[in-house]
Amino acid sequence: MDQNKSLFKKKIAIIISIALSLFLLTVFLLIIGMFMNNLKQQEMLKTTDKFINFKSQVEHLVYTNKTLVQGFEAYILMNPGLDESEAYTYLNNLLSKNENQIRNVGVCQDTTAIWNYPKEGNTAAIGVDLSKSESQKELVLKVKNEQVPILQGPVELVQGGTGFIIRLPIVRKDTGYWGQISIVLKGDKIIEDINAYAEDADLNVAIFNDQNKTVPFYGSMSTVGESALTFDIDPDFINWKVSVSPKDGWENNQFIFWSAIFLSVLIAAGAGLLTHRAIKTNDQLRIMSSHDSLTGLFNRHYLNEYQTMVLAAAKRNNRHVGFLSMDLNHFKNINDTYGHNVGDLVLVETARVLTENTRIEEAVFRLGGDEFLVIMPEMEDRTGLNYALERLTSSFENQFHLADYPAKIAVSIGTALFPEDGDNIDALLQIADEQMYADKKKQKMEG
Repeated sequence: MDQNKSLFKKKIAIIISIALSLFLLTVFLLIIGMFMNNLKQQEMLKTTDKFINFKSQVEHLVYTNKTLVQGFEAYILMNPGLDESEAYTYLNNLLSKNENQIRNVGVCQDTTAIWNYPKEGNTAAIGVDLSKSESQKELVLKVKNEQVPILQGPVELVQGGTGFIIRLPIVRKDTGYWGQISIVLKGDKIIEDINAYAEDADLNVAIFNDQNKTVPFYGSMSTVGESALTFDIDPDFINWKVSVSPKDGWENNQFIFWSAIFLSVLIAAGAGLLTHRAIKTNDQLRIMSSHDSLTGLFNRHYLNEYQTMVLAAAKRNNRHVGFLSMDLNHFKNINDTYGHNVGDLVLVETARVLTENTRIEEAVFRLGGDEFLVIMPEMEDRTGLNYALERLTSSFENQFHLADYPAKIAVSIGTALFPEDGDNIDALLQIADEQMYADKKKQKMEG
């Protein structure tokens, strides 16, 4: 009897031991799975950060040349009687700033090339109706019919070789569409620059344009790999999709995984600590998320990274950056009167109005509560900043709408301009906030 009882207890002890071991092993496996997932997420965040830097350089490359074309477009519109000699003289001065990237600049009347600078090596294109060129006609006609700027490339050029083409419509106020202007960037030089940016970012990169969405014009998917991250570069103009992966490939954590499995039996007592670390890592990743969960706008955490990048670029390129600090008047009354659910709807509607009334290169942040910030990286001067202020103020007066609720929103906005008002984010936000509170006080007195 005692022997049977002893045997039963041993069996129970074994069962309990096995059950406990399996439980601890299951818990540890869950923790390991979370930890491995966090490692992957952290690596993806690092790769995303590298892509942001790569994207910024590519966009700067394209927009620098687009600005040159816009300058010549304005010159043509201001000089309707412009002849070939004057045009070539102007282009000679203009393109000397960036001649290492530019192959030629052409002007089409309707869709037929009439000027092509420099003439040498490009005369074959003069007189050619580009709407009949298989490689160019689709986008040439798009510029004509839709009167929108486009980036095309790489394409086979009429005069030989490949290039990237920025096309802008020339639209006269009196007669409408007159023609278009194009700047042909040296295909090999642009690819060389993109390659340098990819190397600098330590990324494998494959880039697809809208003309061929399955075969990249730069890089290869075999190099990037099946686990690549995919992003867009400026869908409204550049319209490239980019697949990226770390230069040395994704980290192989199999050794860590199997070592953890082996050690799990020995360190089961530390499962709680590991769980705590995994939860803490998840929380950190959530906090590091770049967007506000309610409005979808950028959040305060991302502001630290973004302002560093924007102000550094502005300093390098001697540019202005505009700041608009904004909050909602009497927002507390809305919460108290209608409840916090309606208050959240007000914040979401505010985000919509801000998003729809800012440009693609401008960034909108929700800093907390009813505080918002708009950063405008390519502000010309204070006049432009004041115009942006008026535009946003007007947008709230005319566009803000909350279905089924009579809530009407007034906003207080303050401005600051880099570098005139300060050379760091704290000084700029302080000035913008002071102006915002002054605006709030003024509205209160007028009301």
